[in-house]
This record gives sequence, C-alpha cells and structure tokens, in this order.
Amino acid sequence: MYKHLTPSEVKQFFKLPQNFKVDACIIYGSWEEVKYKKKFLSLLKGKKVAIDKLEDGFIGKILSVKVGNKRIWFIVEYGGARLSEFVHIASMLGSKANILTGSCGGLKKGLDEFAIVVPSYAYSTESSCHMYLRDKKDNRFYPDKKLSEEAINLLKDKQNVVSGPVITCQAMMGETWGDIQKWSNAGFYGVEMESSTVFSVSEHFKVPSTAILRVADNLIEKEMVRSESYVKKKKKFDKIKDDIFRTALDIALEK
Repeated sequence: MYKHLTPSEVKQFFKLPQNFKVDACIIYGSWEEVKYKKKFLSLLKGKKVAIDKLEDGFIGKILSVKVGNKRIWFIVEYGGARLSEFVHIASMLGSKANILTGSCGGLKKGLDEFAIVVPSYAYSTESSCHMYLRDKKDNRFYPDKKLSEEAINLLKDKQNVVSGPVITCQAMMGETWGDIQKWSNAGFYGVEMESSTVFSVSEHFKVPSTAILRVADNLIEKEMVRSESYVKKKKKFDKIKDDIFRTALDIALEK
C-alpha cells in the first residue's frame, strides 16, 4: 500500500518536479508552527534564500527553503503520527540528515535544569516507530552515532550537553506522577513526543538522524510549564533554543 509508493509517484502525487530533492530535514517538536517558522527564517538572514511554494494541503505546512544549493525542509510538528509521514517523504526525496530539535520533560534527578540532551536512544511502544522497524526485538530506537557526536561537539563549548536515554510518550495529558517516577527510576533522562519516530523512520530509509533537546519542565522536581520556576527561566531558554537551531542548521547545510 502507501509504504510501497516510489519517489516518482510521491512527487507526482504532491505536484513536485521530478528533479525535486531534499538535502536535509529539521524538525521542531512544538504546536507553535507560525512562531518557529519565523524563528527559523530569522536565522537565515544574510544568506541566499528561496522559499519553495508547495501545494496547499498535506505538505503545504512544510517550510521548504533553498539555501544556496541546499534544500532544507523545516517542519514544526507535535507528536509522531503526521511527523512519521513527513520524515518518510523527506527521506524518500533524498534527505541526508533528519534532525529533531525541541524539548523534553526532565526525568533524571540532579540533571542541570538548563541541560541539552542528545539522546543515546529513545524508548517507545508507538506504532509510528514499530511499523518501520518490524523485526525489532525491543523498544529502543537509536540515532546515528556520528551525527549525534557532531551535534555534541558543536554545542559543548556553548551549553551543558549530556547524552542519555529518553522515553517517547505521545499522550502528555495522560502522564501521572507515578509515570514520572517509574521513568526516572528506569534511568531515562527525559520524556518527549517525537524522537523515536524520527529515529525509526530514518533508520528504515538508512538516513542518519539525531535529536537535540533542551530540558524544559523539570518533571522529576514537580515543575510544570505554568510553574513560577519555569516562567523565570524563559530568557535562558530562548538562548538555548537559538543555539540548538543554529547547530541543526549548520549540520543541515553541510549535507
């Protein structure tokens, strides 16, 4: 069925030229689409940029930008269902790197509240992962080691970067304090909604992937997004987000 569509068929379906090619894909895990598309474009000032006009509809929400001779897809998505399809299409169209940026809820006791987590793997039971790697015997989905090391090396002189496992949960409102404690005790550094999907789909297509996630609400310390302590950290978070975006963009432009 849909999984067997060829690149040529996908281009025809979405009214793309047959020579259309994606060089890299950057994802930001969020529901604030307009805000982060503007942020991404602001980082491209001073560069030779052309924005592709994609057809309205399914792929119309993707920001497709030609920077010099490199075409980068920037996708703002919340959770893994539709994201799996976007990463699938980008990978079919030639992406050489799929990079997730965003945040995670802190689970590791004593972890720096301003740390950036580059996951060593993502644990997930979601279908957006297992439909792509059907022979997998466990629930661990891995990024590309080389790409993750590249991200860490670019960030380590600017921010506190750590590497450790995260868990993907796509039903945030269903999380309980018991879940947070269980996940923390199991050794997970953070909980998020997209990384396992990006890793799984990318591995299926043999495309290197990684994730760069700042710690947002520090759940193991019972901090939530409306907590006073969270609100006070906003300016520092903005600086961290800028460094994450620039790192992802630098990696994408090298591909």
